[in-house]
Amino acid sequence: ILYQGLPVEKFYVEGLDLMDGRYAVVSKNLPQNSVSAVEILENHQPLRILEDRVTSQQASLNLKLKRDVTVTGTAKTGVGASPLLWDVNVTPMAFTKNFQLLASYQSNNNGNDVAQQLEALSLHDFLKNIDRPYENSEILSIQHTSPPEISQNRYLDNNIHLLNFNGLQRISGDYQLRANLFYINDYQSEKAALQRTLYNPIDTLTFTELFDNKLFKKYFYGEFTLNRNVKTNYLNNEFKIQSRWDNQTGLVYDGNDYIKQSLNIPFSAVSNELRSVNPIGNQLVEFNSFISYDNHPHNLRVNPGQFEDVLNSGVAYETVNQHLNLERFFTDNSAGFVVGWKRVSFSPRLGFSYRDQLLESSIYKLFQETEMKVEPGFENQLDGRHSRIYLNTDVEYKKSNLTIKVRMPLSLNQIHMSDSKLNQGQKLERLFLDPSLSVDYKISNFWRTRVAWGITNRLDDIDGIYYGYVLRSYRNLSQNAAPISETFRQNFSAFLSYRNPITSFFNTLSYVYVVSQNNLTYSTSVQDDGTSVIVAENLPQTNYLQSIHGYSSKYFSGLKSTLSLRVNYSQLKAKSLLNDELFNTKNQFLNVKPSLGFRISSWVNSDYEMNAIFIRTFIENNRKSNISMLRHVLNLFAFPAKNQLISLSSEYYHYGGNDNFFVDALYRYTLTDRKIDLELRWNNIFNNQTYTTLQASSFTVFESTYNLRPSQVFISVRFSL
Repeated sequence: ILYQGLPVEKFYVEGLDLMDGRYAVVSKNLPQNSVSAVEILENHQPLRILEDRVTSQQASLNLKLKRDVTVTGTAKTGVGASPLLWDVNVTPMAFTKNFQLLASYQSNNNGNDVAQQLEALSLHDFLKNIDRPYENSEILSIQHTSPPEISQNRYLDNNIHLLNFNGLQRISGDYQLRANLFYINDYQSEKAALQRTLYNPIDTLTFTELFDNKLFKKYFYGEFTLNRNVKTNYLNNEFKIQSRWDNQTGLVYDGNDYIKQSLNIPFSAVSNELRSVNPIGNQLVEFNSFISYDNHPHNLRVNPGQFEDVLNSGVAYETVNQHLNLERFFTDNSAGFVVGWKRVSFSPRLGFSYRDQLLESSIYKLFQETEMKVEPGFENQLDGRHSRIYLNTDVEYKKSNLTIKVRMPLSLNQIHMSDSKLNQGQKLERLFLDPSLSVDYKISNFWRTRVAWGITNRLDDIDGIYYGYVLRSYRNLSQNAAPISETFRQNFSAFLSYRNPITSFFNTLSYVYVVSQNNLTYSTSVQDDGTSVIVAENLPQTNYLQSIHGYSSKYFSGLKSTLSLRVNYSQLKAKSLLNDELFNTKNQFLNVKPSLGFRISSWVNSDYEMNAIFIRTFIENNRKSNISMLRHVLNLFAFPAKNQLISLSSEYYHYGGNDNFFVDALYRYTLTDRKIDLELRWNNIFNNQTYTTLQASSFTVFESTYNLRPSQVFISVRFSL
């Protein structure tokens, strides 16, 4: 849920935060007839003790219910063909002033990925994870294509079961105790074709692959939270446990051979996060502590064996097996205070983080029915440690319509990498100062502007360092024995908005310019069969990124219509190293997205949207690819009676020489007295079998063709609890 283009900070029901950012379960299953009002809390500061001290640019959303005690929810069951389809959803909810409960069981095989309802959607969750280890390292993978940009239920072949429980109870002393638990069991099948075209100044390489993948996902997540949020104190402690038992299989045909892939990627983690803010005199003292431990024992098996020139002296062999285990411990602890003086707030924070991990990997090959370890140079026993002492100082000045923020993060980083097997390693010590400045000025009730400038220094995640080769996928053998990647980034942004709720005219315009300097360049050596050996080279490079975003929306009351236009343009200049050729690359991206929503009559309305995408790839200023993609969406909604709905949804795609036309139909009849919806849905009426799309990176164009779900008819019953 976005407000003025930004995700909402919090999603409350009667002022309580039951889902902690995973609010889609509520927004998709709470019946609208239980809601009396939707409140937007602009510039919402979720910590009451920081109100009037630290401003916020984000908004939050609060649902007001019709009754003080509300027992509600949704139940749905449906069947369809072909093949045999089902969709089951039972989501009861209970809301009072001191207690909230939501439980859910959802299962379907109709292409609806209900696991997405459990994703954390707030910007706060994204920002707090920037300096923490990636939850899933994903060093190993089977080869597949990126998801297409069409609706997921057109191509996702799934069989999912989701169990979810959420409870919140107010206890004495303004404390809240919350539990969030979910379990997912999901099977997905992927069938697609991929054509890769790689460009360099003197040659063009093209490879084609056919994929048939099976993905088995099992995931448990538990979070237990104790919270107190009052004007005199803030306390929040979150304890999390996570466990995954995923495995994947894949069959690839590269034009010559069938290649079997098998990947086991279990994962387990436990963490605890504490945050408290307390007054001491006229000051506020804040303490933060985060501790986590995780383990990733992964295994990738490929048959027949790949990279025989590197792994088996040029002789074909039966199987290659990549074992890998990554074990990590991380802690981040800090203390700070907030001092207010007249119109200025001063917030220094002193902290220390420490990360210790062990990466062990080895490659085994099966040759002439004998399994043997590949060595030397193809195993790792890498101990990595990254310690960081930091002082973050924020200064904010606010006067009427003007807000000025200055940030002065100072950090001392020390990294030590040591591989006892290969007798290699490195030490690094860096002192970084990352200043930033933002000025926000409300020119009038309708006009607002903001400019920002900042410098960022970042060290690459040490998960990406390994001195021995790792088979990351069947066609990617990678080594990163170079110095740790260091990025110096300087960025400038400007934002201007005009919002007039009286005339329903809303406009925003923003510009971003980023210069990034990196000490490494990754060399890609592509073999004749399409496999790649990737090695980090100690070769500095500078990238330049510019982007412009514009949005305008106007509601015409006389026509009862809303017209909007969204435009995005970006350009990235960089260098690439492919097959020992170093060359300049440039990628341009333009997206134009007009839309129109209009009311044809009192019982018929419609909306239309066009999405035009243009992508260009340049190698040494010579244009190598020119991709244009066009999408039209037209929806028609008719209400022949108060309790009936007829909708027709159509989508037309034109990419290169490929055309796709989708039409879906829906009829809904509501038994008003019993609040029951009867639905008949027909998806993909014209039975489109495949869908082709184009994507581009620095020097590669990907043409992907996906197998789609067939034409399907679905009957369902939905009612409020």
